[in-house]
Amino acid sequence: MILIDAISRLAATTPHGVALGMEGGSVTFADLESQVRRMAGWLWREGLRPGDMAGVTVRDEHAHLVTTLALMRQGCSQVTLPSHEPEAMRSALAGRCGVACVICGEAGGRLPGVGALEPAFADIFADAPLGAPVPAHDATPLLLMPSSGTTGRAKLIHCTQRQIFGYGLSHLPEPAVLYRLTSIESNIGKWSHLGNLARGRTLVFCDPDRMPLAEICRRFGVTQVNMSAVKAAALLRGLDAAGPEPAFPGIRFVLGGSPVPGALREEIMRRLSGQLYVMYGATECGLASSAGPQTHAGCPDGVGHPLPGVEIGIVDEFGAPLPAGEVGHVRIRSQVSATSYYDDPDATSKFFKDGWFHPGDLGSMTPDGMLVFSGRADDMMILNTINIFPSEIEAVAGAFPGVQSCAAFPIRSAAYGDIPLLAVVAGQGFDPAALLAHCREKLGLRSPRKIVQVESIPRNATGKVLRRELQARFGGNA
Repeated sequence: MILIDAISRLAATTPHGVALGMEGGSVTFADLESQVRRMAGWLWREGLRPGDMAGVTVRDEHAHLVTTLALMRQGCSQVTLPSHEPEAMRSALAGRCGVACVICGEAGGRLPGVGALEPAFADIFADAPLGAPVPAHDATPLLLMPSSGTTGRAKLIHCTQRQIFGYGLSHLPEPAVLYRLTSIESNIGKWSHLGNLARGRTLVFCDPDRMPLAEICRRFGVTQVNMSAVKAAALLRGLDAAGPEPAFPGIRFVLGGSPVPGALREEIMRRLSGQLYVMYGATECGLASSAGPQTHAGCPDGVGHPLPGVEIGIVDEFGAPLPAGEVGHVRIRSQVSATSYYDDPDATSKFFKDGWFHPGDLGSMTPDGMLVFSGRADDMMILNTINIFPSEIEAVAGAFPGVQSCAAFPIRSAAYGDIPLLAVVAGQGFDPAALLAHCREKLGLRSPRKIVQVESIPRNATGKVLRRELQARFGGNA
């Protein structure tokens, strides 16, 4: 289904259903449809036409969502130029995408040499006259979304409205009230917000710095919270002493974007909510698999069975399928997956092969078809021919007393290959010598050779560890 048409249908069939919950009041699907059409009319009068490429630099989530939908309604292409990124990065991305105009929601959004529009959103939503409707069509690119990789030049994914609508969200119960601790200015935040909204779910937009999560859930009737593993661990640290019951009973917690160690899963289910789901996927293909609360104890590194309409396979370096239990390269295929990268044929040939998307991850399949995540292929360390996955070190170390968070990384040795180290954010009572001994006992030759204490683990916007930053900081080569 074309996404903008799905939202128009909701406005017609459930006009009083709540689309957005916000501190200033709720927005129904009928209200949202009116705001989108008024914004589309304003964009038309300002000169935007079907096929034009617009940049969006709007921090306010409500205004950003309406702008995105209005550009769809007008048949325009778009790319988010996040307000938190430096001007130089936004300019470079705008240049790659051929942005002719930036829609700015706040001061500082303008870019040198690029046209700008600064809408007065409240006035437009209230009384801007409607413009001539432009039929939505799926041939126009909906979004160019930068990948959330950890290194190098960002890859741009070209997604259509039909792809976004089908990005693996149909497994969720309906209706639902969702709160995501990821901004709509991020790629995962954007496609998740759009896909869920088009299925009739209520999105809650509320600044977590202004209101505690418990109050947000109570006030808006939240039934599902989406967050990264890093934010879940921080939430746990901020809780009062553990009580007899979870702090958020009955609320589904959905984690994704980075590995969720078994020890963290157990603590979330005990202290936050027994309804913990761990998701696996990528911007290129949407959600691919889901692990529910009944699977975590038996398979703490499992990221679930493939979602309906998704195929997941494990292959060797030559592309030959591997049997259950063997670690290899993950590949994913679905009808809504992207098939190429924008302006990057080299990356396209590397990651899209024979109808499959290869995310660059390592994993294995259990006999009953569950995907077990083993880390990034680029992160795998080889020490004297021994393959070492950072995830196996982190799983052992992360459950050790006094370890708040940790990340394994290599320093390079001409003689031995990759020598594993472990960066640790220490909590009360942390004993590095005892942790090293524990790792040696559990991991043998795969244990880290040294512990380094850090104030925080460097991560990108989705929580993925930036191991090269640790490597550069702590020696690079041995």
